[in-house]
Amino acid sequence: MGLWKKYGSVIALQDVNLEVSDGELVTILGPSGAGKTSLLQTIAGVEEITSGEVYIDGKLVNKLPPAERDIAMVFETYALYPNKTVFENLAFPLLSPLRKLNKTEVEKRVKAVAQLLQIDALLDRNVAQLSGGQRQRVALGRMLVREPKLFLMDEPIAHLDAKLRHRLRGELKHLQKHIGITTLYTTHDYREALGMGDKVVVLNKGVVLQVGTPDEVYHKPRNAFVGSLIGDPPMNLFDGEIITHGDGLWVQTKVFTSPIDERQAHALKSKGSKKVKVGLRPSDLILGKESRSLESKGFRSYTAKVYVVEPLGVTSIVSLEKEGLIFQVKYKGEEKFHIDETVHFSFRVEDLYFFDPLTEENLLT
Repeated sequence: MGLWKKYGSVIALQDVNLEVSDGELVTILGPSGAGKTSLLQTIAGVEEITSGEVYIDGKLVNKLPPAERDIAMVFETYALYPNKTVFENLAFPLLSPLRKLNKTEVEKRVKAVAQLLQIDALLDRNVAQLSGGQRQRVALGRMLVREPKLFLMDEPIAHLDAKLRHRLRGELKHLQKHIGITTLYTTHDYREALGMGDKVVVLNKGVVLQVGTPDEVYHKPRNAFVGSLIGDPPMNLFDGEIITHGDGLWVQTKVFTSPIDERQAHALKSKGSKKVKVGLRPSDLILGKESRSLESKGFRSYTAKVYVVEPLGVTSIVSLEKEGLIFQVKYKGEEKFHIDETVHFSFRVEDLYFFDPLTEENLLT
C-alpha cells in the first residue's frame, strides 16, 4: 500500500495502492517504462521499496528477503540453466535446504508439473536443445513446482511469435484457474490483459491509472490514455466543442458535428464542459461508398477521403483524411476502397467518448 520506488531522481512507482484477492489473475497493462517490472520486483523483494508497505496473505513482508516471501516469479528471459536437463531445471527450486524435501518428493513434484505442462517427454533433454515455446514451459514449470502463495509473471511470452503467444495465453489462463494460485501478470499487449485477467491494472509512468474488470477498462476508460491504450488501432481523438443546437447539445469537431445523446448531455452539462477531447474507436465507425446505406440504418453520414487502406484478411484498416486530420476505421465489409476516394462514414452517438482537454479525464464517469 502506498508503494513508492525511486532509482536516484527517477520515480518508477508513485503511491501504488493495489489489493488482490485470493485466486485472482490480475493483469498489469502498460507501455515500456510504465513501472510493471519494478512493481513485481518490489513485491518479490528483489528490489527494496523506497516507501510503503507490501502485504502477502495479510502479513507485512517489507523486511523479509525474497526466499522467505513464498513467491515464484518467471521472467521474459527464461533464466534457465542451459547445460542442465529439463528435469534438473525443474527440480532446482526444490533443492533448497529450507524445503527439506527428499529425493522421492522432488521427483514426484517434477513429474506432476511436467505432465501438466505436457513436457514430460522432454525431462531428459538438455534445455539448450529446446524450442522457445518448450523453454517457456520449463520456466513456468520451475515456478509451479514450488507451490507458492503468489505467482509473478513478467511478460513471460512477449518475445514468442504471435501464433505461439495466442496458444500459450489460453493455456496459462486455464492453468492458473486449475491450480488457483493468486497471480500477477504484466504485459504491454491489451489483448493479453483483457483476455486473461479477472482484473486489469493500467499503469503508466509508475502511476495506477485504472483498476477494473476487462469490460470496465474497455467500455469505461478513466482517461484518454487508457482509452487509447486498449484497442487496435487506437481510439481516434478529436478536439471538439460543445454547442447548443435547438433543444439539445451537439459536439463540433473539424471532422464531424454530431448530436449528443441525452445521457451524455446530462453528464456534460453537470461538468460545465465546453471544450472537450472526443474519442471514437475505429471499430465503432461504419464505412460505405454511399450515404444512403448508412442513413437507412438511422445513422448520420459524413464524408472524408481515403488516405490509405491496409487489408488484413477478414478486416481492413482504412485511414481517412479530412481537414488535415487522419483517423482510422476498422472495416469488416466487402466494399473495396481506394486512395483519394471520397467515402461516407458514420457512428452511433452513444459510442462517443468525452474527455477533459487538459486533464484527459473521462467526463462521463
